[in-house]
Amino acid sequence: MVEEKGKKGSDFSFIQETIKQKRFYQNKVVRKLIWTIASGVLFALPVFCVMAFFLPKLMEKPEPEIVPITIPEEEPVEETYEEQPVYITETVSMELEDYKKMYQQLIQISNQVEKSLVNVSAMTVDTDWFDETYTSQSSVCGMLIGDNGVELLILTDYGKVEHGENLLVTFYDHTTASAVLKKYDRNTGLAVLGVNLSEITENTRGIILYADLGSSKTLRSGEPVLAIGSPAGSYDSLLFGNLTSVSQVAGIYDGSCSVLTTDMVKANSGSGVLVNWNGQIVGILQDHYEVTGQKNTIQAYGISDMKNIIEHLSNNQDIVYMGIIGADVTTAISESEQIPVGVYVSEVAMDSPAIIAGVQPGDIITSISGQPVTNLKDVSAILLKCSNGQSIQVICQRPDKTAYQELTLPVELKILE
Repeated sequence: MVEEKGKKGSDFSFIQETIKQKRFYQNKVVRKLIWTIASGVLFALPVFCVMAFFLPKLMEKPEPEIVPITIPEEEPVEETYEEQPVYITETVSMELEDYKKMYQQLIQISNQVEKSLVNVSAMTVDTDWFDETYTSQSSVCGMLIGDNGVELLILTDYGKVEHGENLLVTFYDHTTASAVLKKYDRNTGLAVLGVNLSEITENTRGIILYADLGSSKTLRSGEPVLAIGSPAGSYDSLLFGNLTSVSQVAGIYDGSCSVLTTDMVKANSGSGVLVNWNGQIVGILQDHYEVTGQKNTIQAYGISDMKNIIEHLSNNQDIVYMGIIGADVTTAISESEQIPVGVYVSEVAMDSPAIIAGVQPGDIITSISGQPVTNLKDVSAILLKCSNGQSIQVICQRPDKTAYQELTLPVELKILE
């Protein structure tokens, strides 16, 4: 028994302790480090949020402002019928050197105007009878109207670029840039193309000029003009000639425009502009509305009648139409024929807004949406202020058996496709 007690006593310990190590986060150094990191995160988080919100906006480049194109209005021309006769009292002879100097000066005028012209190439992809794909390319002259701060705007012939999938513009210095069709007016055959300014080098922008638009209202028959662009069918061609007539008028839907005829031979694929000896563009070569009996000579739309349309197309605005062909009923005609003053409707286009509304040949339009109409210019001016799909109230005087009956016809305008 004594031995057993001694054995038990040998296993007994008076004090038994285990020393535990402090956890790492209880260490003063660690706790100070954690507090420092937490404080940094706490203060950095708002800064990070602010930067995350504002930095993308600061990095964004401001959108360039689009500046509208404005073509100055022409001063009204007073018609004068009395002219002082010109008497030639001295005979002036010209030597070959004098002719040479004259043509050199004309070529200088042409070179200056050519800086405001471009060559537009249109590539079209089509299929033949055997479903084989082929490409064709055509070219047409274009005129630099101006830029809106984003794009360079070019006026050209819509018929030549209508189906073009890839449009390429060649400038005066032979550099090129791709273009897109912006707006068009099938009625006059005009279209505006846009070229991104970023695609044009600074050197090219320093060379090209914007077209100097003159007036076709002051032109007289016999005045000398230049045909520049592609009048002979190829780009960079030049012709000299004279105006043979300035009083011809082409009837277009809802209006009319003056046609300038010349004694210069016309090419089948000619395009370009007519320029006076001051270097101003006075006409746009067109072959849509030819003057009878002069189909083989160059003809052009007078620039004065095109300015409003060019301005609207350049500002990306729609050109709507009603669809009538008419003639002015002046006060003199009204008194002699006993018919109302206004626009006599001679023809109404099929599937046009006018024919759908019930306008008929023989009607005389006297008012549109409360605005009096005395001639075709009034009709054109009113429609230029309208938009696609807009409804207008057309007041017509329709002849009856004994008198004229007034009708109010609602016409929903649309773009001529």
